[in-house]
Amino acid sequence: GQPAPAFTATTLEGTPVGLDQYRGKVVLLNVWATWCPTCYIEHPFLLELAARGVAIAGLNYKDESDPARQYLAEHGNPFTHVIVDADGQLGLDLGVYGAPETFLINPQGEIVLRHAGDLNERVWKEKFLPLMPAEQSGQGGAQ
Repeated sequence: GQPAPAFTATTLEGTPVGLDQYRGKVVLLNVWATWCPTCYIEHPFLLELAARGVAIAGLNYKDESDPARQYLAEHGNPFTHVIVDADGQLGLDLGVYGAPETFLINPQGEIVLRHAGDLNERVWKEKFLPLMPAEQSGQGGAQ
């Protein structure tokens, strides 16, 4: 129920972005990095969620932009935006322990769930799905 920190950051493409762009809808904020082995494990599930219509913003945490762009080019990009957090300051503001972590942010911009570790089908169904509005759950209306 805490408000997500207000910020304006830069994406991998160099454009400014903030979480206020997601006001009015639910968004997942996924903390990831190319140096994170577990991020490689969860990546296919993130692609699946994105294909289902779930909005996912990526926070590239304490990473370098060139390897991050290459990773997404090779493995696919599930993110609506990839926020660069090279120095880890935004992660610090969020209370990030490491990668991966995923935050569920409600339409009012409040963090309603924080999950440390990989996001997979079981975690999605048990933790995230019960908190998602049906039209944004990625379930096509069926739960």
